[in-house]
Amino acid sequence: MTIAAGLIVSRFVHYLALSVLFGGALFPLYGFASPSADTQRVSPWLRALLLSTAVLGLFTGISWFVFTTAGMSGSLSGVTNPAILSTMIRDTDFGRVWVLRLLLASVLVVLLLPARLSGWRFHAVLFGSLVLLASIALTGHAGSDAGPAGLRHLIVDAFHLVAAGVWVGALVVFARLVTISLDGLRDDDLRILHHALSRFSGVGTVVVAVLALTGLMNPGFFSSGLKTTYTQVLLVKLGMFAAMLLLAAANRFRLTPRLAARLDSKNGLESAVTALRLSLLTETALAILVLGAVAWLGTLSPTGLE
Repeated sequence: MTIAAGLIVSRFVHYLALSVLFGGALFPLYGFASPSADTQRVSPWLRALLLSTAVLGLFTGISWFVFTTAGMSGSLSGVTNPAILSTMIRDTDFGRVWVLRLLLASVLVVLLLPARLSGWRFHAVLFGSLVLLASIALTGHAGSDAGPAGLRHLIVDAFHLVAAGVWVGALVVFARLVTISLDGLRDDDLRILHHALSRFSGVGTVVVAVLALTGLMNPGFFSSGLKTTYTQVLLVKLGMFAAMLLLAAANRFRLTPRLAARLDSKNGLESAVTALRLSLLTETALAILVLGAVAWLGTLSPTGLE
């Protein structure tokens, strides 16, 4: 694996892990029926999901640092050079930020180790994952800009990352809920799924609005030439985002009402849930591909001077 490919893969998996971590931790606050009960906030399968993504986020954070250091030194062997590591950590903004991010990721892993996640630890994981996800903006094009324009770009990127995390995390949780619902078609599981889908409709509207607005505010959206690699990847990303919007609209206005009708009539439940699963899994796959495009875009220059 080349250094450039390793960096892209590290960025991609890091984005995905932290998006699921934050979005999954946030989900109980709006998606479940009794968010006020600490002991019911995080079920065992959700805690296991959060723990696995926190561990993955930590290790991909390390690999991101390794490949970035290798890229700056020109060779993977540079990662083992104490002088290069010292320069990277002490004399670069990326190194200083990254050390703090890895420390925070380690703390989140420790907080998620106990079998029950509730109370102050739940809130600490939620806040820590928010900071960890938003701080990725410090490593992108915005982090290299100076002055008020750079600060605005940084804030826009942070909001974009957080909004994407809410959506991606929710999709992964929905994929699990719909799988549980298909296993036996129990009424309680089906009603939990329907309640969560209904509650996400309002959240999803805000998420889409934030993603669209922050995307339009990104300087690279307008400054790139049509023939640059950056623009071509960006256009593919926008196409997949549009497909996600169509699926989300189908879920909200057709498939979720269809599930509600089947719950009342008790007929055709399996077909309704199966259609939802197909739609949600397709939307999740597109979201993963979008994150892959984002990881690639982060290594390209919007001006085409790569």
